[in-house]
Amino acid sequence: METQTTYRKSERGVALIVALLAILVLSVLGVAIMSTSQSQTWTSLNYRLAAQARYAAETGVQTTMNWLSSASYPTPTFASYTMTTNPVQYSGKAVVLSPVSGASNYPDATVVTNYGKVAAGTIPGVASASYSTTATLLRMTSGGGAAWLPGTGGGAMQTWQITSTGTIGGVLNATVQVTQTFERTGKPIFQYGLEALGTGCGSITLAGSDYTDSYNSAAGTYASQTAGAAGSIATNGNVNLASSAKVNGNIAAPNTKVGACPDGVTDAGSKNYAGLTAVSKMTAPLPFGCSSTPCYPTSPAVITTAQNVSSGCAGISGCTKSATTDSIYDGGSSKTVNDFTLAPGSYGNITIDGADVVHVSAGTYTINSINFAQDGQFVVDSGPVIFQLAGNCASGCPSESGLPSGYSKTEVIYGAGFAGLNACAPSGGKGVIANPDVYGKETCGPSKATFSGIPANMQIVYGGSDTIRLGGMPNAAVIYAPGASYYTPGAPVGLYGSIITDNFNDASGSPWHYDTAEQNSVLQLGNFIPVGGFSWSKF
Repeated sequence: METQTTYRKSERGVALIVALLAILVLSVLGVAIMSTSQSQTWTSLNYRLAAQARYAAETGVQTTMNWLSSASYPTPTFASYTMTTNPVQYSGKAVVLSPVSGASNYPDATVVTNYGKVAAGTIPGVASASYSTTATLLRMTSGGGAAWLPGTGGGAMQTWQITSTGTIGGVLNATVQVTQTFERTGKPIFQYGLEALGTGCGSITLAGSDYTDSYNSAAGTYASQTAGAAGSIATNGNVNLASSAKVNGNIAAPNTKVGACPDGVTDAGSKNYAGLTAVSKMTAPLPFGCSSTPCYPTSPAVITTAQNVSSGCAGISGCTKSATTDSIYDGGSSKTVNDFTLAPGSYGNITIDGADVVHVSAGTYTINSINFAQDGQFVVDSGPVIFQLAGNCASGCPSESGLPSGYSKTEVIYGAGFAGLNACAPSGGKGVIANPDVYGKETCGPSKATFSGIPANMQIVYGGSDTIRLGGMPNAAVIYAPGASYYTPGAPVGLYGSIITDNFNDASGSPWHYDTAEQNSVLQLGNFIPVGGFSWSKF
């Protein structure tokens, strides 16, 4: 018989190996879990730092735009820029503002300095957070805001691209760059050729052979365009049309009934207008932030002394008399007159004798009243020129009787003879251009050049209730006088521009040519708004 023998291998130590393998597996898992957890921690930290850096960059964008929207950023002098390029250029290079010394390209050193104070900073409550911005001016037009109208702001229609770099410093740091574009637009203040806010009979009175039409001064002179284009008017009260008067456009009013006053339109002819448009009652705020009349600008200070430019220029601060005289065309014949210049500033009750010519240039003039004693002319050498009429007429302002019923006998502007404002544009930007030939044709000076005054270059602003009385020769201006009355007697010589007033009476039979360019040049500016979203990148 054979005997079977069973050999058994020793299994001692297997448990140790299994334990070691388990420990190894658990260790690997532990390391993986720790690595994943650490990675998530770093990811969270990086995300937090990037978010903080981005918020810092966005703070820089908003801080920069708040400054550009404020009064601390003055309206630029447009002559310094090339505005036909994108970006806008100064001295052949893009217009840039930067807090880095020597990196800005801007014509006003004060603006560069003040920009540097706000364009770089830190974020309160966030350690080591800072921002630095640069601003590039992409587009700009000379259609500026009306700083004299509450809530509009000054400045200009501009498009800025803001590039802001936000940084979080420390052992771990983050840098984010944000780029955003902002655009400021506006709505036109002068939407009609005439706008009368009065609610009574004859708030607009067109006598004789009055008519309204329109043209666009940006497209050329009135004479170069088709006459008879629509020149619409608006009133809260009654429009009184003489039998030969004509509105080449619509009449807008809350009351569109035709008939005897208090109906909206009293038409002695046969529908001497294109149509009637029903509108809500129109309002226009007083200028200079005033709430009641009389309403004076707060800056610069109002002066009420008598100042005769023709006889006492040497005693008037800001007035200069030329050493030479000029020959103008006045009333159909040549006349030798004195030539003066007024700098922007504050003036009293200005009188201009004879047919003297007074030059004005872009800027703001606070003037208590204007008296063209006989003839006389303001020539705009560069614009826009803003006449802030104070009209503090306790004494010294012109006055006359014979004005329409209900009109103040005191006048903040009195113009007679061949007196006028901004009748013709100077050749080459500066030079005496004479009073127009008002006998048959509205032409400029002995050379009979085409009438070429740009209305938006002469902005007349008045917050009182006295009368503005102009006549005798054509004027090119935009007039904002919501509480005043406007009266034109004399020969039918023509007016160019637009007006907002309380009551309007043209007894001269003068045409009124609405300049539609004012829809883009005299604007109630809005706020800067972001356009096209924004982009950001992390470094």
